Amino acid sequence: MPARVFNKSKKNAPQNNTSGNIAIMNYILEGTRKFNPTLRSLTIVEKLICENKEFDSKSRLYKKLPTGMQYPVFNFILKILERQGKIMLGSDGAIFWTGPASPKLQRSLKKAVEY
Repeated sequence: MPARVFNKSKKNAPQNNTSGNIAIMNYILEGTRKFNPTLRSLTIVEKLICENKEFDSKSRLYKKLPTGMQYPVFNFILKILERQGKIMLGSDGAIFWTGPASPKLQRSLKKAVEY
């Protein structure tokens, strides 16, 4: 394989938050050594949160899942979604959808002050 395939110039690279994305990918790769969530289980959890927008607690969300997912895998999926900025975990255990489907909420959360 030619070397130029691997040596792409930086001007063609996307100019988004690549260091943050790489940190998320490293976290996922390290975590999948212990817990191995499938793409299907990750999508099921993400879809359920997106459709309902919020849950009072992790246990309520876990009970709504249609599959018999292991609880450590479920917690790992929630951490992935939180690091990607798709969900927010409240101090009282509540889960809120903040994903790309809600840009107004994203702007509001950036301005918000925790008290």
